Formats: sequence, C-alpha cells, structure tokens
Amino acid sequence: MQIEPENILIKAGKGDKEAFGNLVKQHQQYAFNLAFRLSCNEDDARDIVQDSFIKIWKNIKHYNPKMKFTTWMFKIVSNTAIDHLRSLKKMNKVNIDDFHDKLEQNNVHTPETLLNNKETGQLISSFADTLSEKQKLVFVLRDLQGLNSSEVEDILDLPETSVKSNLYHARKAIREKLHKILSYERSIR
Repeated sequence: MQIEPENILIKAGKGDKEAFGNLVKQHQQYAFNLAFRLSCNEDDARDIVQDSFIKIWKNIKHYNPKMKFTTWMFKIVSNTAIDHLRSLKKMNKVNIDDFHDKLEQNNVHTPETLLNNKETGQLISSFADTLSEKQKLVFVLRDLQGLNSSEVEDILDLPETSVKSNLYHARKAIREKLHKILSYERSIR
C-alpha cells in the first residue's frame, strides 16, 4: 500500500525514518537537478543534496504544511547551494562542459538541432554564471527549473517586484550577450 504524501510528511515529522526515506526517494532527483543547475558540478550537487536532506530531516518538525513541500525543499537546497558555493569560492569557476553533458536532452532528434540546442544552452549557462547571485538564482529557478513566480518568491523570500526585476535584468543581460554573438556570426558569414 502506497502512503499518501501528507501521511509521509506527518510520519517523517514524527521521526519515522522509513517515511523520510520515501520522501527522499520521491524528491531527490528534483533536489539534484536544482543543485546541479546552481553548482554546474555533479559532485558538488551530490554534496548539496546530501546536506540539504540532512537539514530537512533535522527541521521537518518545523515544516509548515500550508507551504508545498517542494517549495520548502527548494528553499533549503538553494540556500545550501549558495553556502556551499561560497565556501568553495567557486561561483565563477564552473565547468560548462560538465553542466551540459549531464542535462537532459530534449526530444528533437536531428544532429544539427541537438548541436545548436547544446551550443545555445552552453552560452546561456555561461552567461548566467556572470549574473549577480540573486539574478542567477531567480533565472535558474524560474527559467531552468520551470517554477512559477510565486514559488520563486517563497523559496528566495523575495517580494514579487524583486523576483520580476531580477528575472527581467537576468533575461536582458543574457539576451544582449546572445544578440552580440549572433550579430558577430552574421557579420562573418
């Protein structure tokens, strides 16, 4: 018999290790995807996820059931990733090749389209690394993780205007850099 998610949270909050194990199994890939997109390093992402779930276990009794569990989890993963990256002083030393080799491929099967998508993704990711910390977090959560604005607000404890502003500036900076590259490529053809 499958335990309902609310029951898993209640049981885990009461110290049930099996229920918490089920919670981890259900959500670890989502946590890893976010950690990887923020750190661009598989080993760092694993460390971030492990540290995050330790924090979740220690604080699950304080979880507010009015908030979506994934929002609460993403908040912990985001904060853990920031702390981890700051401690390693790696914010500007990510390996874009490692990042893209691990990202899921989309369903387009032509080699040319796959190559173009990979190259564009690499550019966007490298440009995202030049953004301010807040802009990068908002951009990754909103555009790469696909969360809605209210979830990003909850995860980062930012007001709606701040999320929109950071997202606007992040997208604008990335768009401007892509435009420069495209303009250059057109001029040399």
